[in-house]
Amino acid sequence: MPKSKEASVTGSKPTVHLESLDEGSIAVLTLDDSKGTNVMSPEMGDVFSRHIAFIQNDSTVKAVIIRGTGKDFSIGGHRDMLIGLGRAGRSEKELRDIMLAFYNRWLPVLDLPVPVIAVLKGDCIGVAPVFACAADIAFADETLKLQVTFAGLGLYPGMALPTLLARKVGPYRASLLIMANEIITGREAERIGLVERCVPAGAAYEEALKAARAICASASSVVRLLKRKLGIKKTDLTSELEMNDEQQARDFQTDEYRKRVANYLPDHYA
Repeated sequence: MPKSKEASVTGSKPTVHLESLDEGSIAVLTLDDSKGTNVMSPEMGDVFSRHIAFIQNDSTVKAVIIRGTGKDFSIGGHRDMLIGLGRAGRSEKELRDIMLAFYNRWLPVLDLPVPVIAVLKGDCIGVAPVFACAADIAFADETLKLQVTFAGLGLYPGMALPTLLARKVGPYRASLLIMANEIITGREAERIGLVERCVPAGAAYEEALKAARAICASASSVVRLLKRKLGIKKTDLTSELEMNDEQQARDFQTDEYRKRVANYLPDHYA
């Protein structure tokens, strides 16, 4: 593998590492919360959004890969954060502002002018499955256990996940995944079209790298035009995102949500 350049500060705080491969033509973003669960915290989101802005202005980048450290891609939002959002006394406006800011940290990935490839493995739950839909191409390995958990928490899905998921697998399969909190494997994700390919455990990153290099070998002008024609922009989701944060703000204030979120995720994820 060609040498890579580490462009983020390594430490114990949640971060996202940015590596540059193949003379800058491939950017690799790696979620890393230092615990192996890669919780999508506001702190990690801040680093992620800065890297996305940097990549967006780098004309040498032709493809982007997103992956997670450790055995899991991401367990989504942290339980403590979700419990805190249900704390009594918070106004609806405060909650709406918090959620819209959260969306805005992660969804600019949709506006990258080059293809984005997601590498999914292990647990990919909560809001993390958005990457299977927001990426242009998604690869999984056999360890993948993907679950959209919002309805089970008494919370409407955010990040325009219902729309993005329906766009990827159709409204009926999206309904089953979102309403029934169904856990699906990498093989099942491939079968329904949520990921483009499922490969043996540990092989998804190499599969993504192979695809990225094939994309880089194509004419950049054609690839960028295809991205514009086939992709979806964050601005296309404005009304959906506004509806999401309005409904989530209301849901956070219900007793049902508070009761359900208190039991969310096993203790070793806390």
